[in-house]
Amino acid sequence: MIRSSMLVLFALALLACSDSPRHVAVIFPEAGGLKPGDNVSIRGLAIGQVRDVDLHPEGVIARLEISPRFVAHLDAGARFTIESEKLVTGKKAVVVQPGEPPGAALPEGAVVHGEALPPGPLEEARQVLEGSVDRAGDQAKGLGRALLDPDTLPPRAAGGTVDLDRPGHYRLRLISVRVEPTTADGSSWDSMGEPDLLVQAWVGPRQVLLTPTAEDTESKTYGEEGISTSFELQPGQPVRLKVLDADVSYHDEIGIIELQPTPADARAGRTFRLAAGRVAELQLVIEEAPPEPLLPVADAGLAKDAAP
Repeated sequence: MIRSSMLVLFALALLACSDSPRHVAVIFPEAGGLKPGDNVSIRGLAIGQVRDVDLHPEGVIARLEISPRFVAHLDAGARFTIESEKLVTGKKAVVVQPGEPPGAALPEGAVVHGEALPPGPLEEARQVLEGSVDRAGDQAKGLGRALLDPDTLPPRAAGGTVDLDRPGHYRLRLISVRVEPTTADGSSWDSMGEPDLLVQAWVGPRQVLLTPTAEDTESKTYGEEGISTSFELQPGQPVRLKVLDADVSYHDEIGIIELQPTPADARAGRTFRLAAGRVAELQLVIEEAPPEPLLPVADAGLAKDAAP
């Protein structure tokens, strides 16, 4: 027992002497507002930053970079949670609670699971504040209805009307993707050789497409599973596609493709042929989204009235 404790302390001491930052990936059930650049802290002291947040089969995966002087506090018994750091801005942080007693040191590139905690004092205060604002708004609306009779007023200008034919709405149709046979340094994508292809499409901050994983292949042709949800084409807002090699722990990036399609591209039926990173070729089209299907007319009442 004494010998094991000495080995753990010796390993922690070696980690503390390292001049390189430690990279750890944490899988959470959901992001909860966590973004790249948010702090990683222990007992209120910032020890690193969140470098990336991405989707994962079990939720989301946050990749952390820890300052060299604090790596000794990362052990297998540590708990990782997402908590509010600032009340007004809603900024989040990954909070680390070292294990008691400390477990084995986390190695470089370790993947661990985080956990969700009930709202802390800051989160509870923010929720109370939001509830007060909502109640005040409802009371103001009620007062307005009491003072004005809507039956005697002309129609007011109001937003929220939806054109079911949706002119100006588009969708992305992914045709195919083909990647290089190796990584940039000549290594195999996976231990079995070929990658497991996964494609995401984003319009601004909104994800509009997530394809099923195509296992053990360097190329994939898509059908209905390659059609995105509808979106609007805004000037200066690019469409980005991320091609990944899906893994159990986290996904390796193969290439990120960015394009600026226009309504004219959709009308012309242009097929985009693109390449970036280790993506040898990706083909897609931007097309007008079809209208929403019309709802059936309820005629049961009419039939009842017409019966003898």
